[in-house]
Amino acid sequence: MSTSRVALVTGAGRGLGRVMALALLKSGVRVALTSTDAASLRETIRASGAPERQAVAIPCDLTKDGECERLIRSAEEAFGQIDMLVNNAGISTDAIRPDYLANPFRFWEVAPAILDRFFLINSTAPYVLASLVARGMVERGWGRIVNNTTSLDTMLRVPAYGGSKAALEAHTAVMANDLAGTGVTANVLVPGGAAVSRMTMSLGVPEAQLIPAEVMAAPIVWLASDRSNGVTGRRIIARKWDVSLPPDEAARLASDPVAWTGYGTQGVQPTVTARK
Repeated sequence: MSTSRVALVTGAGRGLGRVMALALLKSGVRVALTSTDAASLRETIRASGAPERQAVAIPCDLTKDGECERLIRSAEEAFGQIDMLVNNAGISTDAIRPDYLANPFRFWEVAPAILDRFFLINSTAPYVLASLVARGMVERGWGRIVNNTTSLDTMLRVPAYGGSKAALEAHTAVMANDLAGTGVTANVLVPGGAAVSRMTMSLGVPEAQLIPAEVMAAPIVWLASDRSNGVTGRRIIARKWDVSLPPDEAARLASDPVAWTGYGTQGVQPTVTARK
């Protein structure tokens, strides 16, 4: 893989983000790693063994005004451009109730300020980051936007978290549509269920019952390569990725159309005549 490619991975200090950042670095991609925890970012870079010129840590709080813009500027100052955006940072139910599994909350128990925070981190910030990098990707004729949403059943069961991730899923479908034919793709990559991460571990779920975070490694490396050219608007489920198969075949078998394409009756779209 070309070492000229640059990826920006959010939530890269732990869990799924750490696995994806390490896999990309190992494959030769230069990576800008970000999260709110600077120490975890430095530890991930140390664990990678990557040379100094290949990885940079950019601590950032995406809930603060102007931080998305600062993050993109900092990554571009470090590497010149961003070819791949991995929107992995997120907030989950443990932020509302650490014992959610044993003591679930109902939607009317979520305060408006908490709901706003869920959408800001899980949906709005990824949308803004994608909008900031898309134009440059289109101009260069190559780019990748990868969004980590959640399982479809979780979207329908979990207040605040489910809706905010469903919004990102829909955003991804729109991105793929708007970017069609440009050489830039937009896809969803999810583990396919509860995986080993800071969020799930804080809920007290035994690690043996969780999907290993390492399932994210092979799909993210494939998405960063030219092998995935033209593959867009897909939802890739990492636990279904068979590493014994050729990557292109593994991707085909592990993915479906993004969002809810094909479900239910399609809406009637009006025909608009352009003004002369």
